[in-house]
Amino acid sequence: MFFNASYYLRFYEKQILFLNEMCLKTIGVAVRNADISCFLPLLTYEQFLQNIPSMLESIPFQRILSERKNKFENAIVVSAGPSLAKQLSLLKVYQDKAVIFCADGALSMLEKEGIAPDYVTNLDYSDWPIKFFQNKENLKQSIIALECATHPNVVYNLKAENCMIVLRNKALYQRFNLNDFGYIDTGTHVSHFSYTLALALGFKNIIMIGQDLAFDEKGNSHSKGFSYGEKYEGGANIDKFKIPAYAGKGEVLTHIAWNDYRTKLEYLFACNNQKAKFYNATEGGARINFTEELSFKECCEKLLTKEKPKFDIPKSLTKNRSDKLLAKFKEKIQKDQDSAKRFLDDALALKQILENILSKDFILPLEFLEKVYQNIENFNHSLDEDEFIQDEVLRGAFAYRGKMIADVLKLHIKDKIHFITSYIKAYHEWLLYFIEKLEQKYKSLSKV
Repeated sequence: MFFNASYYLRFYEKQILFLNEMCLKTIGVAVRNADISCFLPLLTYEQFLQNIPSMLESIPFQRILSERKNKFENAIVVSAGPSLAKQLSLLKVYQDKAVIFCADGALSMLEKEGIAPDYVTNLDYSDWPIKFFQNKENLKQSIIALECATHPNVVYNLKAENCMIVLRNKALYQRFNLNDFGYIDTGTHVSHFSYTLALALGFKNIIMIGQDLAFDEKGNSHSKGFSYGEKYEGGANIDKFKIPAYAGKGEVLTHIAWNDYRTKLEYLFACNNQKAKFYNATEGGARINFTEELSFKECCEKLLTKEKPKFDIPKSLTKNRSDKLLAKFKEKIQKDQDSAKRFLDDALALKQILENILSKDFILPLEFLEKVYQNIENFNHSLDEDEFIQDEVLRGAFAYRGKMIADVLKLHIKDKIHFITSYIKAYHEWLLYFIEKLEQKYKSLSKV
């Protein structure tokens, strides 16, 4: 990317190579997250819609912030990596001197040691994390923070507890104006949610333990006591490779999903290094850039010198306020249904036109084909400008549209009739796919 600048390459080769590698890694993560199938975005969209009534009865995120932000400086984020077990005895000693953010998968290990977390985070689109919450009586003073698109069965299982269902800081969720319950970058894995929640609450020192993002020397993916076993991800059919280890002690084995998580965490830490200091006290696993590697014992002795404050559990909204917000939400959903129906009708009409053209066994006049091409462009413009269509649920579909069009453009077809005909074929193929995905989205709206 930067190798054409020979002057800079001469004096800054090491920095340029590092930056180039970081850019390539970031591009790789972005491409893998495009999800042309739209499977996960459509699934989480439907789950988000189902969770709204429960969210409106939960503790509002803004109320948590107003009552607890900037009240204490020291936080510990607990993840379920293989290195966690060796830190638990010390965590028990210092549990009253740090606010503890616990990934749901690490909860059972803390419970066995008599450690009560202040916050438990969850964001899974499947319902297997229900197993983590078997002893809910131990969570009477804990806030259970659920991402708004977590599985509805998890929400149902926990709604009687001190639940806070939080909206992500994405256009999809912000467009409903349910501002009491947002907004936060929950990321794509549960500990990311813990870090951003700690940042939102104003913590200045954030200590991480159990954040291995790698297998240990025995091939374990999780800590001893993990509800689904220490080798839960050991046999996963996923690309594995080695990366630098904690404290620069050789290399450790990771897989592509963990490595993506690590890259995203490094970006998060780099962007927030003026707000907080991040201490990696995992003492194992992968090296995570933009953190200070320090033993957990040193972190505790250096930072954890004061008792943390005790807070009352914040109240939820009144039923009257909650009912009003639900009514407004349903009005918005009705408008979205109308938009979806209108675009489906337009797409089906355009599909019929394109199929009629493609069925001809003779060459159509250029003037006619240019009008069809313009109709396609007009439809594209209406899709690109609509708030509902561009709410990110179908982002992968539009990435696929770009690929289909690019495949035609790179052929460098000189003849206009041939070019437009090839364009129509590609667009017709994409349109069939788009209609299928939009119909899925419409069905999700119809279930509200």
